[in-house]
Amino acid sequence: MTVQGAFFVLEIMGPFRLRGPGGARIDIPSKKGQALIAMLALAGGGERTRSWLQNQLWGSRGPEQAQASLRSALSHLRAIINQHGNTLLFADHARVWIDLALIEVDARAIEYPSRDMLLEGLDIPGEEGFEDWLREERGRCAERAAQAQVTAQIKVQMTAQNGTEPGVQSAAPGPAFASLPALAVLPFTNLTGNSDLDMVAEGLSEDLVDRLSRLRWLPIIARSSSFAFRDAGQDARHIGATLGARYVLEGRLRSAIDLTGIDRTGNDDVVLLVALVDCENGNAVWSNKIGLNAEASPHALEDLLTGLTSSLGAKIDQEEQSRALRKPQSDLNVRDLIWQGRWHLNKLTQFDAARAKECFAEALAREPNSPEALIQNTWAHLWDLWATRGSDGEIRGVRQMAQKAIIADYDDARGHMLAGIAEMWLRQPIRAETLLRRAILLNPSLGLAYGELGSVLYFRDEPVEAISVLKTATSLSPYDHNMFYFQSELAMSYLMLGNYSLAAEHADNAIMNRSAYWYAHVIKINALIRGGQAEQAQAALFEFGTAISQFTNGFIDWLPFIDAKWNKFLKDGLNQAVG
Repeated sequence: MTVQGAFFVLEIMGPFRLRGPGGARIDIPSKKGQALIAMLALAGGGERTRSWLQNQLWGSRGPEQAQASLRSALSHLRAIINQHGNTLLFADHARVWIDLALIEVDARAIEYPSRDMLLEGLDIPGEEGFEDWLREERGRCAERAAQAQVTAQIKVQMTAQNGTEPGVQSAAPGPAFASLPALAVLPFTNLTGNSDLDMVAEGLSEDLVDRLSRLRWLPIIARSSSFAFRDAGQDARHIGATLGARYVLEGRLRSAIDLTGIDRTGNDDVVLLVALVDCENGNAVWSNKIGLNAEASPHALEDLLTGLTSSLGAKIDQEEQSRALRKPQSDLNVRDLIWQGRWHLNKLTQFDAARAKECFAEALAREPNSPEALIQNTWAHLWDLWATRGSDGEIRGVRQMAQKAIIADYDDARGHMLAGIAEMWLRQPIRAETLLRRAILLNPSLGLAYGELGSVLYFRDEPVEAISVLKTATSLSPYDHNMFYFQSELAMSYLMLGNYSLAAEHADNAIMNRSAYWYAHVIKINALIRGGQAEQAQAALFEFGTAISQFTNGFIDWLPFIDAKWNKFLKDGLNQAVG
């Protein structure tokens, strides 16, 4: 594809190349000059503000120096580029732009993007803004390429299997989801007798499809296919076979009075009953009853969908782990290896962590570009770094792994979350918060991302804000295996605020969920001794020594508080308890 009237050609998929009229190469010797042209070429309308460019390319300098550097760069670029017969690069007091009608840009123009890396080899040390922009743009390019590849594969499958012409959507995905745990959400039915709730039932099921699609690892049957099964009572095994789904979700709105026989006027007068059915045997593997006011606000409905998405993801995750464990080792595919690895990782022991890494390594060996294998492998290495108090160099290595996962699937919230954890451990709270909030934006049901964001907030001395976010994490994932972590982070936040009774309570909850979690023990001892409960602190110290065989103050020193006074605070509390 060629832009009508284009005189310039810009190649940025791979190394930077700019050609003028007749194909003559235009050399841009400055790396920041190359980056500036690429940033304009990929911007909407080809335009950026001066302040944005200054922050991205000269953010490490002071404002006046950054302004002068941009002016100098623009002067050199315009002298080089605009001498080729057509003015391509423009600037005024506030904006910088290029005329997109005069330039063909490979990353914008081609229908199926190249698998080459965007701006390969272009590195600008010390400019974090440019690094973040480049990572995001590479993620978008990789996503477009992956989507194009999947689309092409599906077209080939459809033509080979049933003669469907390319571009015509099949009503039954079927084999496209072979070996994947696809979920079909059936349209929710309204059994309340109130026709005004028909749209509520329909809207909830439609919005749930959208929310679930953000999980990325879980294929969701398009509602244009699953909503064809509106008649109640159809066998789930038949629906699953027809749609190629392993699970079916059914939902019904019922009157609360019908269920209880009690008039609950003014309270939840409608109940949403949901059931997750395994299509292989027709058994319900999970069900839930959710109270809902008939005139519920949009915010309340959002909370309902967020919590339901989180619960469904966790349950299907557990089911797939159990399914993979039952398989003979000789029959394991890449997905099975990932599920087995997740099962081992969730055991939270050094032995199981090592076994998990073996599973993920084998999965990556079979499919080096698998987003799921990249994400799980990164998570396993992060867990290992937490357990061993890894060095900054090791953390940066895992950060690179997380960035590779982001490139593999930019829309998967977990890659951004993992990169955010690494940034937090490197004591980069602003970058960590940006990545974690992006993860939450991509998947509002990712409870662990809220938990990690809470950690970032209290590590930078904002415990009040942390508590609000951490409470969201606990409400989204009430049965999450990470609950010990959420509880310990709440405990630390309350400890920082001087609320020693709540700190001890949450620390105790964390210990009940995982008795060998040293951090929860340290927080509990601090809360008790500082709350004037010396005897209870002594008992907690004995329990700590029994549960944790090897502990040094280096564990506490590793914690990435921005203000080291909190590391000292925790160590002082332990010393007071020791007496």
